[in-house]
Amino acid sequence: MGPMLIFDKSFLQSLNVDEAVMLDQMFCCVITPLFFAETMADLAKDTTRGRTAEQIVGGLAERTPVVQSYVNAYHQELILDDLLGDRITMDGRPALPEGIPVRAEGKTGVVYKKSHEADAFERWQRGRFSEVERITAQLWRDALSDLDLTAISKAYRSAMRREIIPKSHEEARTLARNIIDAPNQNYRALMLAHSLLELPPEALKDIVRAWRTAGTPPLRDYAPFAAHCLEVDLYFSLALSNGIIGDRRASNKIDITYLHYLPFAQIFVSNDRLHRSSVPLFLGPNQHFVWGQDLKASLGALNATFQAMPDEAKAMGLFKLADRPPVDDTGLCGELWDKCRPGWRKPRKPIPELTPEQHAEIVGDGDRFREAAYRRPATYVGSLTQPSNFDNVLIERAIPRQRGSWRMFSAEIEKSEDELNVRRRETKHLD
Repeated sequence: MGPMLIFDKSFLQSLNVDEAVMLDQMFCCVITPLFFAETMADLAKDTTRGRTAEQIVGGLAERTPVVQSYVNAYHQELILDDLLGDRITMDGRPALPEGIPVRAEGKTGVVYKKSHEADAFERWQRGRFSEVERITAQLWRDALSDLDLTAISKAYRSAMRREIIPKSHEEARTLARNIIDAPNQNYRALMLAHSLLELPPEALKDIVRAWRTAGTPPLRDYAPFAAHCLEVDLYFSLALSNGIIGDRRASNKIDITYLHYLPFAQIFVSNDRLHRSSVPLFLGPNQHFVWGQDLKASLGALNATFQAMPDEAKAMGLFKLADRPPVDDTGLCGELWDKCRPGWRKPRKPIPELTPEQHAEIVGDGDRFREAAYRRPATYVGSLTQPSNFDNVLIERAIPRQRGSWRMFSAEIEKSEDELNVRRRETKHLD
């Protein structure tokens, strides 16, 4: 499993398909709901450079990671959970939504169905778009055009005392942190979080009750994820109102919202200049910001390296051939693996081949869990690292056999999968 990485739309747009496939192989990509919304919003774009909006969205969908990707839960839902006392794990791994606890033949598990976003990306690649998606895309663009950052900037500027005006990104971030962590202002910080993070008004009473039950602690101790998001939004407002961030691009508000998801990855990659200035201010000691063009070059070099391998090696399929960089890689991908997965260059212990009986047991358990999951609603929201009592975790994915110029699986695996699908259809018919 590669390092956890969040990308923004600007980065994925810069990649060709083979570079995007290599990104998917080298990193576990955390897909934010924001990226999905931004991509869908392009359906309302005018035709540019001879390409229709549908072609633009389809091209982005084709590049979107599927092999090691995880769709993160929406940050607003996580903020509310955090403020209601359900602590959100923030250790560089994604918070997964809509898990379904199941039990089958004495074994327990949690099943994450293929996400609605993954379904949409598959349809978009084929040029299939629903009318609801087109309407939602237009509403998103209308809301963005109605966002008046100049008015927001003026409102904050008029409310600020002259002696606390920040003059740099660093000062704006420090001031935001000081506001949240001010001594004897715990209740004020809680109210500020509820207001600025745009939480439902009807939730306030339950939030205050849960906070009082916990002993009225500082916001950062009580709800660290909510405190992080509040700090990001305060920083943005302070920087905006003092000319540190420009107020002419409404999309700056969208760009800054990506920072809410920083606790759920180890690496953030972007070609956006605002991200280059702001993201490093909010990273932990084991997190890294990467400039998009630098990673693009490294992915291109890796693709060339694997393409130069003998045909018999490539016949294994990229899924097996390139599950990590070459051990002698001196590029940026290897450097990021060194930082996030130390020791990966050491010789790997051989993984014993599964016996036919073991393989059949794993497939059988997966099928039974999947069948049980489709009879139950999603009730479990968890992290990849949250301890649980589940024996198994099943994450549904749909990986194409061919991506760009790469065959993903060997002919043997493809044949085995075809035979397995035939048996599943026969079993379903008999039932």
